[in-house]
Amino acid sequence: MLPPVDPGVIESNPKFAILYKDLCTRKLNPDGSTRDTKKQRVHDEIRRNLNTARTSDTQIQILLSMLSDLPSKASELPPELHAVVEVVTAQLSGQIPDSDRNILAGDVDSFLENISTISAEISYQLITIAEHLCKIADPIKTPSISNLNEKAAFLQAQAMAELPESLAREREELANTAYKVLTLHRQVLETSIKILEQTMHGSLARATKAKAEHLGTRATSLGLQAKIYTLTHPPPKEFMEALKSFRVGLGTTEKELRDREGLARRALELYERAGEKGMRDIAKRAQHLRAEIGKTEAEIEKLERGE
Repeated sequence: MLPPVDPGVIESNPKFAILYKDLCTRKLNPDGSTRDTKKQRVHDEIRRNLNTARTSDTQIQILLSMLSDLPSKASELPPELHAVVEVVTAQLSGQIPDSDRNILAGDVDSFLENISTISAEISYQLITIAEHLCKIADPIKTPSISNLNEKAAFLQAQAMAELPESLAREREELANTAYKVLTLHRQVLETSIKILEQTMHGSLARATKAKAEHLGTRATSLGLQAKIYTLTHPPPKEFMEALKSFRVGLGTTEKELRDREGLARRALELYERAGEKGMRDIAKRAQHLRAEIGKTEAEIEKLERGE
């Protein structure tokens, strides 16, 4: 873009004013690039053709979309035309091969015969969509369908004018928010490091360590004091004599228990040698002896009662 020139300079230099005007109008484009009239005409023609092709393609796509949705949305369309519209839509979309078009010629003829009815339904659907677009464009002051293009152009120009500024403000707010978040993150890290330092090397950790060392030293001191007391204060004679007597009693008890263990082992060996048959005989004898003992006790009781 050409830099602006002070009006006083242009007024005081008429030849420069003529040159500057010629550069702005004939030699240079508004963006400062060199103007080539022939190439620009070719480019303008290509741009117009491209816009025309895009518009035509968009219209075709809209009509195909309306035709595909027409059987389900158009309540006034006769039922016999639903299949016809679907077949023609598939054919226009390239879904039906050329070899099958002769078979569907009747559906195409029926479509052309009822083109007025179908076009009326499509127009109604397009008007409905246009009314919705008008409401979306301005819900408060809804423009008419004839003014929808002007409203769309106005909204586009307004967006192109306001969106960059709005985007810049949002970027600035986002940068400020990111700065605040990073600041809070740094503060959290600093606080965490301080807490770790106080936990590992702070006064609380040193106090706990000193207390543990003090308790360990005190326990060692008490152990040494107990050893010294044991060495300097021997037990009394009565306690030693009682301890000796207890040891002798334990030795006697241990000997008796060992003797009983030997007798039990020998009895167990005899039982094992006797086998199952001998054990049964012993059990019968024991049962017989118990019965005899019971009879004898009964006779003694009778004698004591004087019977």
